[in-house]
Amino acid sequence: MATAKLVRSTATAVLAIIVLFGSGIVGAQVEEEYTGVRVQIDNDLFAGGERDRDYTGGMAISVSGSAARDSWLSLDPLLRRIDDAVSDREYTQVHHARQIGLIAFTPKDIVSSQALPEDRPYANLLFVSNGRVRVEPDNRSAWSSSLTIGVLGLSLSERLQSAIHDVVGSEKPRGYEHQISAGGEPTARYSLAHHSLWIANPNGTIDVKTTIRGSVGYLTEASAAVSMRIGRFDSPWWSFAPELTDYIGAPTPAVANRGRPEMYFFVGAGVKARAYNALLQGQFRDSEVRYSASELEPLLVEAWVGFVTQLMEQTQLSYSLNYQTAEIRDGTAERDALWGAVQLTHTF
Repeated sequence: MATAKLVRSTATAVLAIIVLFGSGIVGAQVEEEYTGVRVQIDNDLFAGGERDRDYTGGMAISVSGSAARDSWLSLDPLLRRIDDAVSDREYTQVHHARQIGLIAFTPKDIVSSQALPEDRPYANLLFVSNGRVRVEPDNRSAWSSSLTIGVLGLSLSERLQSAIHDVVGSEKPRGYEHQISAGGEPTARYSLAHHSLWIANPNGTIDVKTTIRGSVGYLTEASAAVSMRIGRFDSPWWSFAPELTDYIGAPTPAVANRGRPEMYFFVGAGVKARAYNALLQGQFRDSEVRYSASELEPLLVEAWVGFVTQLMEQTQLSYSLNYQTAEIRDGTAERDALWGAVQLTHTF
């Protein structure tokens, strides 16, 4: 009961704070049907060393453009209603994206078939998500939102991870029967973020922005982050948002770069106040290994560094190294998390 009250009060406070940043009412530009496609693969092995634990990996594919808004079974109509309830305004630009993906978490010991109450539980989420970015008239402020619906606890993650381990010749995971919401349970998440451009070099060599974000659902939290990119770029400042890609599940629209080839480095850091994490605490269905709110750290620090390079005229490759402080207070699972993310983006 206390946890539920904390979740509700945190969510209300987060959304109320974010709404204070709104301004202006103007007409929106027309968006093309397809603006880009992005494939993302996360894996702790991409961080170097022999890791296979915590956020062990994820994969997702995103499509951007008005087709993401209008396609069959799109979540955008519901997302738009939620956004309008929070802030009923129009913007100079509105961009859309749709994503489908899978994320997986494991304990350190994946060989054991027994429940491991001292380590983090197995967990996985198969999801679909719609995202929107709305750009303010001054082009120095933007809002991004996403709505994600998925299922926890399916066997797909075990089969996929086992197949990958067969290919690389490593041990298969043997404890998925003890995962969060084993057998399947629906879940959802709504996220809203406000971005502010602080520094923008007219030559496209450096920009710095800050982001305030809140989400309600399987991850209920508030966060603040600062990020910078430096190098050579022509893409809009709001189109690159590494601070939103924690555990994927927050599609950012891909927009065509019509100027010079891009090559730049990026770095950022943030802090999160997390009130609820279904991937550790479970939901309504019984889970053999789960943690209470009192066993988790309410404040997390994260950081990332990476680069983007042009492969072809409209195709880019991105790599980032991501770090997060330990979320579990005690036991074997009291450790920081480190993983790498690779993105391949093609714009039209």
